[in-house]
Amino acid sequence: MSERKLKAWQQAGLIDADTAARIQAWESTHTRPLGVWAMVGLGALAIGLGIVSVVASNWDAIPGEVRLGLHFALMAGVAALLWWRLSKASGESDYVGDAMLFVAAVLGLTFFAHIGQVYQTSSPLWQPLLVWLAIFSPLLLSFGRGWPVAGLWMAGVLGTAWSHADDYGHLWLLDGRGGEQLPYPVLYWGLIASPPMIVAALAAVMRGHSTRPIFWRLLEQVAIVTILIALSIIFITRGWSGQTDYVTGSSVIQSLFLAGAAGMIYLVRRTRTGEASAAILCVGAVLHFVMAMVRDFRGAVDDPWIPALLFLALWGAVAGGALYAGWRWVFQCAIGVIAVRIIILSFELSDDLLGSGVSLIASGLFAMLVAWASVRISRRYAPRREAEA
Repeated sequence: MSERKLKAWQQAGLIDADTAARIQAWESTHTRPLGVWAMVGLGALAIGLGIVSVVASNWDAIPGEVRLGLHFALMAGVAALLWWRLSKASGESDYVGDAMLFVAAVLGLTFFAHIGQVYQTSSPLWQPLLVWLAIFSPLLLSFGRGWPVAGLWMAGVLGTAWSHADDYGHLWLLDGRGGEQLPYPVLYWGLIASPPMIVAALAAVMRGHSTRPIFWRLLEQVAIVTILIALSIIFITRGWSGQTDYVTGSSVIQSLFLAGAAGMIYLVRRTRTGEASAAILCVGAVLHFVMAMVRDFRGAVDDPWIPALLFLALWGAVAGGALYAGWRWVFQCAIGVIAVRIIILSFELSDDLLGSGVSLIASGLFAMLVAWASVRISRRYAPRREAEA
């Protein structure tokens, strides 16, 4: 705690002189030698990097079976430590146990890659990812408590779905081609994008039936952020070009999943935050459906206005939901995204240098006005800290 801040609080009447003195005395007796800890951390990092370098330099000289045995022994050791740690864990916060969970899951994931390297297997990426999910999902979802575990598990789900779609549908083309080899392309492309919606609904249900509601709240947030990013990319890329007949039907299925997730969240979380999350997903479902319908009209998505308006409507809904729920930081971020999209739109609508300059000036002034208004609005209607997200 800095002395300057204590003096500022004292001058503002928040604390008196005795309280400031006690705070300063307590801080002085509980300070950590950051310089020493930094040196210890650098030393540990140097030792770790040295060990990795030594192993890497002799990697090819070590037989594959020996490397796999050492890897498996390391996994067994971490599993034993994890078993001992989880039996003693209590409460919502257990950073050590969560870190050990993360390390154990990463070791398991890299073990499959190690097997592929030693035995030169050629299986597609989604198969080992799916096996990893089947083995580690019960462990991560049963004992996870923080962001690292929630993010890792969600990344595994998304990676499995993405690699499967890329393997069967050439997702890297970003235009929907390659689905002709599938027997039911409409159903496939509709279902392959549904995991984030299912995870959001599942996490919302588990928040009220688990002793770790914070973990399920984090998982729900990760799923909703993933959905918003995916919808934003779809609007920015104008519907992945949409040159195939099954894109519209699959988009309708995805919209139904979005609406289902919104309905489930609304039913199980009858709070302002739950209603805000459900409303945002519901608006996203409607906008995604509109994008699917507009895609059928030739030339409609070529006009930058329509995708831009859908993008702005989506993040306008995020801003409105954040304001309703009291998410101050989310509201300001949504307004920032809207301002950036308006500036980009000014480039898309201007064909010459003069028009671009005028549009930039106008959009810059508008962005500054939006930023000023958002700060005023958030100070009045949104709390400084989120009580519930």
